[in-house]
Amino acid sequence: MTHIVPAFDAERCAQFLAGTEGAPPRAQLMQAFAMWRGEAAAKGGRALDLGCGPGREVIELLRAGFEVVAIDPYPEMLKRTRELVANDATLAAAPKLTLIEATLEQFAASIAPSSFDLIHAGFILPFVQREHFASAWSHLSAGLKPQCSFVGQFFGADDEFIRQAAEGTMTSHTAAEVRALLHDFDILTHDEVNRAGHIGRGQPKWWHVHHVIATKR
Repeated sequence: MTHIVPAFDAERCAQFLAGTEGAPPRAQLMQAFAMWRGEAAAKGGRALDLGCGPGREVIELLRAGFEVVAIDPYPEMLKRTRELVANDATLAAAPKLTLIEATLEQFAASIAPSSFDLIHAGFILPFVQREHFASAWSHLSAGLKPQCSFVGQFFGADDEFIRQAAEGTMTSHTAAEVRALLHDFDILTHDEVNRAGHIGRGQPKWWHVHHVIATKR
């Protein structure tokens, strides 16, 4: 099976890896963990990490006690994740980790309803092709159990990648459209940024991003 992400080619993948080498896990996932501290109900269960990249968030999910299903279309990303987990001394027991080589478009239909306790979509949803976004999001939303959390990002129309993308190869959303997608969620945080920045510590880029943490009702 071919795994193609039209707006995230090999060159962009290399830029991402170079710019984020040694970076910490995504702030929104760690913020979600901080929100859960002190809750009566212990977190854990089954987590889905979409576009897992080199595995920084996978490690944190495993440390938090989740069984993790991680997908990425790039074998190099899955290789790095596998090696990162294998070399982590804090994971004393054999980690419960499943790695799947696929795009979200290819994987989404296989998600069973109410099968995950957490879905982390770190900068992956904007790269879903527009014609497939509604279906992919429907499967994702249905796959999350009630009272469980989604953590992820959507791009706005001003994002440099969106502006440069070929027609239909990426998907952007306004703030109102993000809220509409999350109509059956309680939105805990929705931070919209529209500013100049960098890809990690690498190449300059204009970012227009909606950072979201939300709990399904």
